[in-house]
Amino acid sequence: MGRMARLAASLAVWLALVPCVAMAQANETWPTKQVRIVVPYSAGGTTDYLGRVVAEYIGKRTGQTATVDNRTGAGGNVGADQVAKAAPDGYTLAMVTNGVMTVNQFLYRSMPFDPAKDLVPVAIIAEAPQVVVVSKDLPAKNLQEFIALAKAKPGTINYASAGVASTNHLSALQLERIAGIKMVHVPYRGAAPAVADLATNQVQMISVGVAPVIGLVEAGQLRLLAATTPKRMPLLPDLPTATEAGAPGYESTTWFGLIAPAATPAPVIERINALMREMIAEPDVKKRFDENYLLAWNPTPAQARKIVADEAALWGRIIKDAGIKLE
Repeated sequence: MGRMARLAASLAVWLALVPCVAMAQANETWPTKQVRIVVPYSAGGTTDYLGRVVAEYIGKRTGQTATVDNRTGAGGNVGADQVAKAAPDGYTLAMVTNGVMTVNQFLYRSMPFDPAKDLVPVAIIAEAPQVVVVSKDLPAKNLQEFIALAKAKPGTINYASAGVASTNHLSALQLERIAGIKMVHVPYRGAAPAVADLATNQVQMISVGVAPVIGLVEAGQLRLLAATTPKRMPLLPDLPTATEAGAPGYESTTWFGLIAPAATPAPVIERINALMREMIAEPDVKKRFDENYLLAWNPTPAQARKIVADEAALWGRIIKDAGIKLE
C-alpha cells in the first residue's frame, strides 16, 4: 500500500471514530450546567412531585442544579410546547404523563407541536396503576358480576371521571369496548369530587389510581373489583387483574416520564435514562413510590418509544370512535 493510500485509510478510520468519541463524551459529561425540568401541570400533583424527585436526584448524583418549572395549560400542551421548541441538548426536559405523548394529539383541534415528530421519550420512571372501583351499594362483588349487571341494564350504571378525556374517562371507554357494555359518563372537575360521590352512591363506578380511593376501600365504603394492569400489583397482591377477572386485555395506567426535544443526541438520552434507572433503584425512592402507590418503571429509550407509539394507536382509535374533541 502506498503512502497516500495509507493516509487515506487512516483518515477514513479517524473520521469513522469521531462521532463515536463525541457521543461517548456527551454521555460522560452531561450535565455540565443547570437542568430545567418543565412540569406542565400545577404544583402539588403526582407529576410535580415526581419532577421534584428527579430534580433532587440529578442534583445529588451529578452536582449540577436541576430546577422544576410549572407551566400549565391545555392538558399539558403549554409546557410540552416549550420543551418541543427548546435547544435539543438535554438541558430542557419535561416531566409529563402519557396524555401529552399519546392522547392530546387526538383530542385537541389545534396542537402547537407534533409529539411524534417534535418530542422524544427519555425515561418512563413510574406508573400509577388504575383499579376498577364501585360503590359498596352496587350488587357486584367482582368484575364479572359488574359486566353482567351492565349488560342486563344498559345505560343505567353511571361512571365518574376527573373530566372529559381524562384517564378515568378513556379507561372506562376502553372497558365498554372490551366488555361490550354501555354506561353513562358523569365528568367531574378532578378525581376528589368524583370519588366522594362514588362513596355516597351518586355514581357507581370509576377507574382510577389507588391513592385517591384506598382509604375509602379500607373503610368499607368502596369496593375494588380489579386492577387494570398486566400483572397483579405488588401492593395489592390479592386483587385480580382485569384479564383474570373477566375483561381480557383491559389494561390502563397513567405513566410518568421525562421527554426531550426530538433532536436531542442519543448519548444524552441514554445518559439520562441510565440516571433514572439508578434513581428508581434507590431504597428511599422506592419507599416514596410505595407511599404514593406508584410502580417503578424504566424501559430503555427504544422500548419507551414503542410504548408511546402503541398507546397512541390505542387511544387514537378509542377517542375517534367516541367522537371526543377539545378546543
